Amino acid sequence: MPSAPSELTLAATLPVPGVSIQIGPPLVDLLFDQPAATDAELVFGASFIAPRDDVVVLANLPLPVVAIKFIPPARAELLAELPALTVSTLLLRPSVPLDVAGASLPGVVFSGEVGYYSRTQRPTVGQTAHPWQVASQTEGGATQGQQDAAATPAGWDAFWRRTLGVPQGIEHRLPPVLAAAPEQRGARHQDATRLQDSTWFAHQDATRFAAARQGLFQNADPIRDATRFRHQDGDRTKRAGRVSRWQCAVLVVRGQGSDFQTARPQLKDWRGRYQEAVPPPPGISRWVVPEPPVPQPCYTPSPHLLFAALAATDGHLLFLCENHVTPPHPDGEPVVVPVRRVYFVINNVTLFRVSDGAPVPVFNLSLSLDASSWAWGFDAVLPARAEALVAPGSASGPVELVASVNGTPFRVLAESISRERIFGDASIRISGRGRNAVLAAPYAPVMTFSNTEGRTARQLMDDVLTVNGIPLGWAIDWGLTDWNVPAGAFAQQGSWIDALTAIAGAAGGYLIPHPSAQSIRVRHRYPVAPWEWSTVTPDFVLPVDAVARESIRWLERPAYNRVFVSGQDVGVLGQVTRAGTAGDVLAPMVVDPLITEAAAARQRGIAVLADTGQQIEVSLRLPLLAETGIIEPGAFVEYQDGSITRLGIVRATQVEAGMPDVWQTLGVQAYA
Repeated sequence: MPSAPSELTLAATLPVPGVSIQIGPPLVDLLFDQPAATDAELVFGASFIAPRDDVVVLANLPLPVVAIKFIPPARAELLAELPALTVSTLLLRPSVPLDVAGASLPGVVFSGEVGYYSRTQRPTVGQTAHPWQVASQTEGGATQGQQDAAATPAGWDAFWRRTLGVPQGIEHRLPPVLAAAPEQRGARHQDATRLQDSTWFAHQDATRFAAARQGLFQNADPIRDATRFRHQDGDRTKRAGRVSRWQCAVLVVRGQGSDFQTARPQLKDWRGRYQEAVPPPPGISRWVVPEPPVPQPCYTPSPHLLFAALAATDGHLLFLCENHVTPPHPDGEPVVVPVRRVYFVINNVTLFRVSDGAPVPVFNLSLSLDASSWAWGFDAVLPARAEALVAPGSASGPVELVASVNGTPFRVLAESISRERIFGDASIRISGRGRNAVLAAPYAPVMTFSNTEGRTARQLMDDVLTVNGIPLGWAIDWGLTDWNVPAGAFAQQGSWIDALTAIAGAAGGYLIPHPSAQSIRVRHRYPVAPWEWSTVTPDFVLPVDAVARESIRWLERPAYNRVFVSGQDVGVLGQVTRAGTAGDVLAPMVVDPLITEAAAARQRGIAVLADTGQQIEVSLRLPLLAETGIIEPGAFVEYQDGSITRLGIVRATQVEAGMPDVWQTLGVQAYA
C-alpha cells in the first residue's frame, strides 16, 4: 500500500445525530480488513457486514475535503441541517430511499454526481469461492448480473421484502431486522441460474425473463413519478423501516428455464432396439467358419472367457458348448425330446460378413427351406447404419454373409436390399438365398449339358458340376438308387442347378442344400412309401409339451393306385402298381428322357402314387431346442398329442430369429 496520510475523522459538533465528518486527502488507499487470501484471489468485501455506511457525502465546507458518513439510523435528509454545504459526490447505500433531485435541503448545493453502492456480490461463474463479493460499478455498456428491470404495469412483487426467521435456529450473518419466513426453508444467499422444465438448483444466476421472472438481487427501473435517480430500492411501498440489504430468497418453482438440467426418469413403457452393452473383460473373439469334414470342437482353444449371456443373478457361472454342436444320434435311434416343466434354451444369433469377418447388426432374421426349393431363403431386418456393410458397392456380385443361429452357420447372399423409414426409425431389409445360388441364374451362365457316353445318374451330376472337365468344388451326397443312362439320353439347357434338378427329379428326388458347406444332398421325396410308414423309425419324437403351436389341415387327393412311367427316345416303359390294390385307378402317364432303367421307373412311380389319398398338413411351432437343433426337410417326425400319435415327413422348415426368441416352424406331411 502507498504511504498516504491517514484518514482523519472528526466528530461532528453539529446537532445532527448519527453523522461523522472525515477530513483528509482523496480516498485513494486500499483498506484491507481481512488477512491475505491463501488462494491468490483478491475478493473485496466478501465477508464485510458491519459497520456500514448508508450515506457518504463528499462536500465542500470551509475545509478542503470533507467526507460525511451517515451511520444508521441516520438519514440523508439531515443534510439540510448542515449549513453552506456544496455536495460534489453523494454515495448511497441500499437502505436510503431519497429523492435527491426533488429534496428540499436548504443550504445544500448538489454540484457533482450521485453514486449508488449496493455492495451486492456476484460470484465468478464456476469458480465461486465466497457466498458473495463486491460487484464492480459499470457506467454503461457492460453486462453484469444486476440490471435494470423492465417496468411491468401489474403483477410485479417487491424485489426486497421483510422475511421471517427460520424456526430451526439456523444462524446467519444477516442483520436482525429480518422477519421470520412462513416456509420451513432458509438459505443464506444464492445466485439463481436459468431453469426450465421444472428443474431446480440450489444456487443459480438470475437472468431476465419475459414474464413471471423474479431475481433475488437486481437494480430496479426508476419510477417516473417519485424517483429522479437511476438506482433505488425496489420496494414500492417506500416504508422507512426496510434497511436490510440482503434477505432469504424464496424458491420460485414456475416459469424457470435452463439450458441444462437434471432429468427425472420417466417410466412410461419405453422400448428401444438398442441397449448399452457391457464390455467383456480383455479377450480375443475370432469368428471361424467351420469347414467340413474337420470336426468342430465344443470349445475353441483360447485362454479367454467369452460371455455370451448376461451376468447370472444367482452368482453361478454356466458353461455351455461354445459352438453348440449337437452330436449326431446313432443310426436307427430317434431323438426323443423329454417332457419337462420348463424348456430352457440359450439363443445366440449373429450375422457376419464373410470377406473380412465384420459383424453386421441385425434386428431379426429368418431362414426357410422346403422340398420344392434347392436353396435356403434368407430375410433380415438391419438398422439403417448397416447399409454400408451389406451394399455390394464396386464389388461384383452380392455380399456373402454368415448367419449363425445357435451355433449352426448359414452362408447366404444378400441379393436384394430395400430401405424403410418410419417416423423416428429407419431400417433396411435384405433378402437372398443360400450360397448354392451361385449355381443358378443370374450368376451362372446358360449352358447345354449332354452325355456323349454312357454314365450313371450319379456320374451325370459330377459331370454337370465341372467347367471344361475341372470340378467347381461342389460335392454331391447321393441318396437315390443309381441307374445307368445311355449315351445321348441326357440333354439339358440351362444353369448348373437346372441340370441337377432335372437329374434328381427323373427318379422322384429333390435337392437339399447344406447350410454352409459346398455340398448338395439328393434325397427321394418318399424314402419309404406311406403305406409302409408303420415300419419307419422316426428321426425325432416331439411331445405336445415341447410344441408351442399346432395347426392341422386335411386334404383330399385322387386315390391313384397305378401309373405308367416311360422314357423318351431311349429307355423303358414301366408299370407301377401299388401292392394290395386292384390297380384300377390310373394316374396320368409320366414321360422323362432319363427313365432308362427299371430302378428309375420304380422310384418315379412310388413318388407319384405316394402323393394320393387323404393327407394331413401339420404345422408345428417349437423352440430351437438343443436336442433337436434345426430340423430340415426330409426328416421323419413323430408328434405325440395325448393318445394320438402321428407320423409324418418334414416338407418345410422356417427359422425365425428375433432375439431373445428363436423359433422353428415345421411343415409336416402326414396321412389320415
